[in-house]
Amino acid sequence: MKLAVIVTEFPKSTETFIYRDLTAFLAAGVEVRLYHVAPYRRGQPLHGFAAPLKERVRAIGFWQPRAMLRALRPAVLGGIAQMLWAYRRHPRIAAKSLALVPKALAIAADAQAWGATHVHAEFAGHPATAAWLGRRAGGLPYSVSCRAHDIFRTQALLDRKLGEAAAVRTVSEFGRDFLRRTVPVLADRTIHVIHSSVDIARITPVATPPARDPFRILYVGALEPKKGVSHLLDALALADPDLGDWTCDLIGHGPDAETLQARATALGLSDRVRFHGAQPFETVADAYARASVCVAPSVIGPDGRQEGIPNVMIEALAYQRPAITTAISGIPELIRDGDTGLLIAPGDPLALAAALRRIHRDPAAALAMARRGRAHVEEEFDLAKNARRQLALFQAPPI
Repeated sequence: MKLAVIVTEFPKSTETFIYRDLTAFLAAGVEVRLYHVAPYRRGQPLHGFAAPLKERVRAIGFWQPRAMLRALRPAVLGGIAQMLWAYRRHPRIAAKSLALVPKALAIAADAQAWGATHVHAEFAGHPATAAWLGRRAGGLPYSVSCRAHDIFRTQALLDRKLGEAAAVRTVSEFGRDFLRRTVPVLADRTIHVIHSSVDIARITPVATPPARDPFRILYVGALEPKKGVSHLLDALALADPDLGDWTCDLIGHGPDAETLQARATALGLSDRVRFHGAQPFETVADAYARASVCVAPSVIGPDGRQEGIPNVMIEALAYQRPAITTAISGIPELIRDGDTGLLIAPGDPLALAAALRRIHRDPAAALAMARRGRAHVEEEFDLAKNARRQLALFQAPPI
């Protein structure tokens, strides 16, 4: 099988969930060619496990005069008109989508010339737009993975992009139900739920209860509004007297980094809260193994931006570490409150402080939850199982 995959950006350190899938496809003998919609990100590091993908990347620029001949086909012209109408209330998305047209058509031509048998778009945003336009230009059948902000932010054009796809996958039941409810053409459509995954066979679970001295709190993820990190800082200030010798490590970067550092200082936490910036996955893995508790205080951000199921919570449970997160989107499909972890309301520092105290107070019960969480990940979020399901989806006859 020759699989053409379209992503938004490459490399991107936070998209380990995509790179794990692609490396699993390579291990299964699939030939992969990777296309990125945005310009190549030369300053972004690529995690070591994803290094084999670098030689599979096909760089195609936006200026593609030869490809524009394909744009004269009625199906493509009609698609462009539908696209501009659908995005009439989203001028920035409309402008970016219009600029993408030549590149999308060039990607379709390149994939066909390479001998690809299927195109897969990672995200229902610009990658799906590129696959959809390419198909209308006479290109290959395509499938789409729908994750979070790519369907929650706006549903404009999803009826076309997903309605004309050979297969549609979401990473949560919440996402599937959301699409069926908000995109009428999908109401009776088969939408496959295949969770994001971790390579469970390569992760040795930590068998010891979470340490209390020091009590190590870990956050991994972008520093941006939808991640809710400010609420974690407020919770730490509230719980400080009850957590003994505690530290909090924040791994990740983002636009809110300076604001959050200033907030930590204002709350008197700067000696205990450490901002590490982006780190290679090997460093992150060690942080998981050492953590007493992993926290993802996610909220619904501006423009409805929210998580699907945070990959960092899947990873935390794979390492058999206690997890605290919020009850939004598809997260309750992973974290079942009091069973596989602790769920709190989003944006509630008091509840988060109480959850931290609960983990600190009873390490044995916290470890028992983490063990149940690991078993749940083995069943529903295992890379080997879910990679096989995706490959079967790519090879299935169009629906």
